[in-house]
Amino acid sequence: MWEVTIEESGMRVSVRRTPEPLEPHLAVDVPGEEGAAVDTPAPLPEADGYVRVEAPMVGVFYRAPQPGAPPFVEEGDTVAPGQTLCILEAMKLMNEIKADSAGIVRTINVGNAEPVEFGQLLFELELVGAAPPLDAV
Repeated sequence: MWEVTIEESGMRVSVRRTPEPLEPHLAVDVPGEEGAAVDTPAPLPEADGYVRVEAPMVGVFYRAPQPGAPPFVEEGDTVAPGQTLCILEAMKLMNEIKADSAGIVRTINVGNAEPVEFGQLLFELELVGAAPPLDAV
């Protein structure tokens, strides 16, 4: 811990810093100039057989690799593990967000070129071959 105090003309200002626990960092692998792949922890399926894909960082959400190109995925599309779902631009670096498991895109919750916040829901994927919910048995 450290502290700095400045006193001048009857006014006193103190700044104090206490140690904070470090938060885990996202690993960014830069394969080339095309962009980067973001390694995020595998999302856990919810009880209803859906996987939530959330933004691993603050950035701008892009559905396609470039303006005028078709989107990476549409609602109803089947995706394979490792398939690119979207791009998040953060500090002029294009980060591909990929599917961790096979599934069907059920919802896309962000519009193209919209800003997103850390943890914001981007997609909901229905797991392919997922077991039915427990209450359906």
